[in-house]
Amino acid sequence: MIRLANIELVVATLAASLSAVGVFHASGFPRTSAYLPTAVLSVMTLLLVLWAFQAFLKLRRNQSEVLNIGKLSARRFLSLTFGSATLIALAPVLGFITSFIIFIPFVSFILGYRRWKPLLIAGIVFSVLVYLIFRILLERPLPPELFNQFF
Repeated sequence: MIRLANIELVVATLAASLSAVGVFHASGFPRTSAYLPTAVLSVMTLLLVLWAFQAFLKLRRNQSEVLNIGKLSARRFLSLTFGSATLIALAPVLGFITSFIIFIPFVSFILGYRRWKPLLIAGIVFSVLVYLIFRILLERPLPPELFNQFF
């Protein structure tokens, strides 16, 4: 039997290590480019270290519950993993905006939301936010969208 805190400790420690490497790497960027990734990755590293510490305390106090994975949870996890890998692979081809318009409703549907109108609105709103953050706020270009090639 695997305890949930064991998995949390390993995942949080590995993710915190990778995040710390990201902080170190981003700190070598030019000053204006380094601020946002360094800040985000630093906060992420801190939160992951806190998560690992919390999991360690649960293990030490023997307060961790046994992990019980049902078929539905396993199916959702595999679907989300496959969907995320597909998003990463297709985003450079389709473009980030198009990919998120597809991905957000897909993930929400897998998680059990069945009302399509709010799902599509959420995908569009998230895509608009990505556009505004990168193009307007950060003044960074996004990869070209596939549908732009037809116009």
